[in-house]
Amino acid sequence: MTEQRVAAPAETSTDPFARHHRWNALAFAIDMGLFMVGMNFINATVVLPSFVTALGGNELAVGLANGLASGGWLLPQLVIAGVVARMPRKKPIIVSGAWISRPLMLVLALIIWLLGESLPRVTMIVTMATVFIFFVFDAVVSVPWFDLVARALPARRRGRILGTAQVLGGIGGIGAGVFVRYILGDASPLRFPNNYAILYVIAALFFTGSTIALMMIREPEPQAVDDSVPRLGAVLMSLPRILMQDRPFLRLVIVRVLGGFVTIASAFYVLHATQHVGLSYEATGFFVSAQVAGSLFSGLLMGMVQDRWGPRMHIRTILIISGLPAVIALGINVMAGTLGQAALYPYLLLYFFLGINMSSIGWPFFNWVLEYAPEAQRPLYIGMINTLAALTMLAPTLGGWIIRVASYPAVFATALGFAAVALLLSLTLPSTRNS
Repeated sequence: MTEQRVAAPAETSTDPFARHHRWNALAFAIDMGLFMVGMNFINATVVLPSFVTALGGNELAVGLANGLASGGWLLPQLVIAGVVARMPRKKPIIVSGAWISRPLMLVLALIIWLLGESLPRVTMIVTMATVFIFFVFDAVVSVPWFDLVARALPARRRGRILGTAQVLGGIGGIGAGVFVRYILGDASPLRFPNNYAILYVIAALFFTGSTIALMMIREPEPQAVDDSVPRLGAVLMSLPRILMQDRPFLRLVIVRVLGGFVTIASAFYVLHATQHVGLSYEATGFFVSAQVAGSLFSGLLMGMVQDRWGPRMHIRTILIISGLPAVIALGINVMAGTLGQAALYPYLLLYFFLGINMSSIGWPFFNWVLEYAPEAQRPLYIGMINTLAALTMLAPTLGGWIIRVASYPAVFATALGFAAVALLLSLTLPSTRNS
């Protein structure tokens, strides 16, 4: 331990970019924190499903909306990674993508306000399309953002900085949940669909602040473009070979996909609560706050587990937690008649664990890649795992189909099964830490 304390200052003093680390830590924390708060006003597992249902959508429509959100973010990442890998500077494309995607929420809010009541089906289609486009352009931001994080923040402090950002975003997100409960409740001065429109307006304001923080980040001197990095066409053609040759990365991808299919049930907990257990739509605000509290705890968990034990242990921890919401939902379903309105309390615990999982479902895998992949190939590896993880966009729609042909307990049990299998396979992952 003494040797590590002595060695660290020497390493920092030889790093010409070290004087910018604190500035970048603040900029990244503000960016991530504000973005998280904004996302909680349009929460994809609470607000979006309830809005689609209020517009007349069934379980399949709810699943499709949720799947488009995740698929829009995951599908294009390999293409983006192939382009970004050959860019010496990453910040310009990050900022450009943010300014293109985030104002879309204001456009959507206007459409909801004007058409939500008179043309609900049209509004539902426009909402799904806008959400999909928003996340496609957010993918343009995210792939180079992760590479910039790796270059602009020291590895041993990265987990603490990003974990702190999650805590700050979580605190603000709890407030967002309180506001969601108020604006969707009986005491709200706004009626449907204007109450949902105002949520998208507020989200857009937080996204704007996040984008300004992105502009504050100081990027290290551009690195030389590595000619050994294959072009996109070559990557697509050689993808099977890359996965077969890099067995640890292949195992990581399989664990990520199986763990991601736990979301087969995530969009339907709120529908089960409101349509089958009998809780009011006002309770959705409590669900948002509980989920954000889980996200806040996730920040503490990420900082501690990631920095002390590394991403492999973090992956296993999150996979254990990912199965708990399904266990609780199965218990609520059995005891619904006895619990009555008291079912709110186990649902709050359910959304607390869901918040931990949803906030951490990607981070330990990204950190594993950041520590494992060669520097020049990080964007490609991140793009590959995210694009292959786009298979999970099918999970919510599959979940809606299971509910329609079987039942809510069936989809909850399926989610639990995916969590268990992913956890077992994660035991084969190698560590990225030397000690």
